[in-house]
Amino acid sequence: MRTDDLISLMSASNQPVDTGWLRRGTWLAALAALVLTVTLLVFTIGVRRNLAGAIVTTPVIAKILFGASIATIALILFQRSLRPGLKPKRLLPLVAIPVGLVAAWALLTLAQAPAEQWQALVFGRYWRSCLFNVPLYALGPLAALLWLARRGAPVDRTLTGLCAGLASAGLSVVAYALHCPDDTIPFLATWYTLAVAMVTIFAALVFPRLLRW
Repeated sequence: MRTDDLISLMSASNQPVDTGWLRRGTWLAALAALVLTVTLLVFTIGVRRNLAGAIVTTPVIAKILFGASIATIALILFQRSLRPGLKPKRLLPLVAIPVGLVAAWALLTLAQAPAEQWQALVFGRYWRSCLFNVPLYALGPLAALLWLARRGAPVDRTLTGLCAGLASAGLSVVAYALHCPDDTIPFLATWYTLAVAMVTIFAALVFPRLLRW
């Protein structure tokens, strides 16, 4: 068989590769993980008693938007990290935008408050619960994104883990905001950000070990 004939035979049934399934799968997995996380939270620690009224207040909206914005940016980077040839790392600084806005808002709040109120504004009543529950409820989304990552082709596995950790923590923040009764921006900027960092570091360390080809 001639070379030209062989090439023609091999390409006769060639079909374009659907690379969009990773993008669709990422958003579907994130949505399913968020629903599961909220359901789990409702049946374990429960939502706050005054949620119906509190959910339209500025602090609770800020918590939800903080988590959602981090998750959205991280999910975009995550699904891009699963396809060789793309360069999601250069977009990673976008995650600093919601963190920076919340930090600036917190500093402005503290600057306008008497010094004797700073401790209450920063620590609230349940900062330990925040540091425990946000990472805990991030495990579900993290497992879902790990399952998806193992079906992709991540080149920079640490970056994939970092993005998965950010996304999972963001989804967990959205869910935990339905429970958390501490409604100050300094609390959000301090403990929510620290909890997100904990999940992100954990995922960045663990994912490379679990994504070996």
